[in-house]
Amino acid sequence: MIKKTLISISCLILLLSGCVQTETIEDIQIIESIGYDSAENKKYELTLATVMFSTNEGGIIKSETISDANFTGYGAAWNAQRETPKPTAAGKMMVALFGKDLAENGVDEILDGLKRHTTIGRMVDFCVIEGEAKELLEGEYPLGQTVSRYLKDLLEHHKKGNLPSTNFHEFMYKYYSKGQDSFMPLIQKQEDKIKLTGLALFKKDKHVDSIGADKLLIFKMLYEDISAGTYQASLENPAGYAAIEAVESSVEYKIKNGNTRPEIYISVNIKANINEVISSIKLENASDEKKLEALLEKDFMENGLQMIKHFQEEGIDPLGLGDRVRSKTRGWQSDKWQELYPHASVNLNVKVDIVETGISE
Repeated sequence: MIKKTLISISCLILLLSGCVQTETIEDIQIIESIGYDSAENKKYELTLATVMFSTNEGGIIKSETISDANFTGYGAAWNAQRETPKPTAAGKMMVALFGKDLAENGVDEILDGLKRHTTIGRMVDFCVIEGEAKELLEGEYPLGQTVSRYLKDLLEHHKKGNLPSTNFHEFMYKYYSKGQDSFMPLIQKQEDKIKLTGLALFKKDKHVDSIGADKLLIFKMLYEDISAGTYQASLENPAGYAAIEAVESSVEYKIKNGNTRPEIYISVNIKANINEVISSIKLENASDEKKLEALLEKDFMENGLQMIKHFQEEGIDPLGLGDRVRSKTRGWQSDKWQELYPHASVNLNVKVDIVETGISE
């Protein structure tokens, strides 16, 4: 009986596959990126960045943007596609962009449409742009790349450095979590370039705050383990600056009294190379190295605690402290945590180990 059932299912699949309309790659416009901006009358302006493979000229890629406004993303997409000579397909989408004005007003309705779209992969990158998504997607960029590939490469490059791990799947996981808030890379169009300017922080579905690019490594070292990153530290006594390259960093959290008076202990261990020092410290001996390590530790701890305190005051939790407490606390309740979070005691200890100081006389 089981064998007959399997045969019947196999036949049904073959029949269904014979009914599916197929298209060759030259006959479709492949959607690589999608952008959302605010429009009048509570509408969204949707922009699709597409590519077409030509049968001539050795299969050269031709790119095109199409856009329209409507009350839903799908409605805008349908309207936009009325001006295209070929059908569109979303199977190769790389990036979804949100204009800053729209992100500040909330992206819940757009997320609802994206998560229902079965052809959009969960590894798609989300970004907030300081300006309009349409303007960025319509731009022309160097290196002979489409705007989508240029932007995807930019994000992947920075994820290997100071940018914390983030994509569609990770954003949505945090979005539905009771103990953390979501974030996206924050970017800006500068003539024919796209620049990473920081991290856009969300409270539920609204972009409410941001972290500048100069503080990204501080955030990342608190958020996850690091295999690479760069940072310019401010030194005191003696005053100056040090440019470092983090080659390895690990973070560990310990929690006490999660349901009453939370105490959070964060330990960060960083191994770093020194690229440049503007200070009276000459790094000529082990004593100089120890002195510089102590100054770097002070900078990291002060900036890290200041960042966490700011998050507590703003009522946002991009580091997921609530989720970390939940994982180590029986009977954790999200409503109670919202009351405790602003007053939670956070202790940060950073240990810096200088691996290399470069070549000097």
